[in-house]
Amino acid sequence: MADKISRRGALGAGAAGAAALGLAACGGGDADVAEAPPEESEDLTGSIVMWIYPLADSATEEWYQPYVESFNEKYPNVDVQVVQQGFTNREEQLTTAISGGNAPDVVYFNPDFVPRFAEEELLVGLDDLRDDWDSFVPSALEAMTYEDTLYSAPILIQASPTFVNQKIMDEIGMEGPTTWDEMRAVGEAAKEAGYYLTQYSGIATLNHNYYMYLWQAGGAVLNDDMSAAAFNSPEGLEALEFIKEMVDNGWVPTEPISVDQPFEQTALAQGEAAYSLGTNLNTVRDVLDDEITVIPPMAHKEQVGLGSVGALSIFNTTDSPEAAAAWVHHLTEPDFIEDVCSTFTYYSPREDVTGLHEDDPPIAEFEQYVDLVNSGIIHPQAREIIDTMKPAIQEVLLQGLDPQEALDTMESDVNDLLSRGS
Repeated sequence: MADKISRRGALGAGAAGAAALGLAACGGGDADVAEAPPEESEDLTGSIVMWIYPLADSATEEWYQPYVESFNEKYPNVDVQVVQQGFTNREEQLTTAISGGNAPDVVYFNPDFVPRFAEEELLVGLDDLRDDWDSFVPSALEAMTYEDTLYSAPILIQASPTFVNQKIMDEIGMEGPTTWDEMRAVGEAAKEAGYYLTQYSGIATLNHNYYMYLWQAGGAVLNDDMSAAAFNSPEGLEALEFIKEMVDNGWVPTEPISVDQPFEQTALAQGEAAYSLGTNLNTVRDVLDDEITVIPPMAHKEQVGLGSVGALSIFNTTDSPEAAAAWVHHLTEPDFIEDVCSTFTYYSPREDVTGLHEDDPPIAEFEQYVDLVNSGIIHPQAREIIDTMKPAIQEVLLQGLDPQEALDTMESDVNDLLSRGS
């Protein structure tokens, strides 16, 4: 599964990435590197701004204040301001701030942001920031690594547990599926009982649908050096044909393939679907009264979980690089990670911080699978690749396009995209 283990590629795409972001690449030939800070220092000075985004509906800027205070106990001459921004137009807002010389010093990133800004030589390398990166979940570090450099320090893992609607499973007398063949059996039984097996959103990111089945089949989106499409393969065909099989057999509702439904209107939320490949449990439990049972992530040739990583990056435009490094180091210590993950219901990216959700058995059950989470391909054009592939997949599922013909078309289109670099 090359997309999970290889983070190289897209070499020479910096200028194209700059055009895509509307930025001029800056920095020299060598990436800026953050060093581990002193344990405490009155000599460390500066002023830093961190842009964070709502980690939950209840999250506020004030929540971080105790950590600002504990940081200032160690570094009394550093001023820290935490600014909570909205997710809407997130990338455009960052681009405008950078272009205007008003970029934050530290910013919260998800994996797909890292290559886009690393290509511009705008991020500080963090490999030397801590000497205990081996205490972190390997897949969390992989997700924030680009071209062999760690550019974002994980503070949380957002893993979406795989689960079944236990009411439906009891009615059809079956256990939750953990393989594709078991999904087929549950699909037939659920349909006979008037339910769906699962749902497939053709509007959502491919990280949450086609890519998941592709990775489970042992395939990859791009080749090892990320220079060309790799999904037009036996594994890619098997994945697309399996999704088509579910649609053709009536095991999934067809409306979500082309319509973006609010979650509360989906078959899963309405108690009409037996199985979820991965969904935020709190979101589900807010609207679904039926009992749910967490089960292992789906496996075919590979076992893959759905989710993402939240992490902190440092822009190399900062006027206070040492202070910014000390702040990120502070927020990757066990006490902060334990607090943020337990408070806002995330999984810890540190292997030495576990058992945070023992009072919530369904959440706790899935903790053992967090290292199986694949956050998506780490490439500057990851989003454009998804947008390029979606229409052909929808045509297969709704209009009868031959899966192999769709793969041929998508391969050509994605390779054209990669060759253009924009």
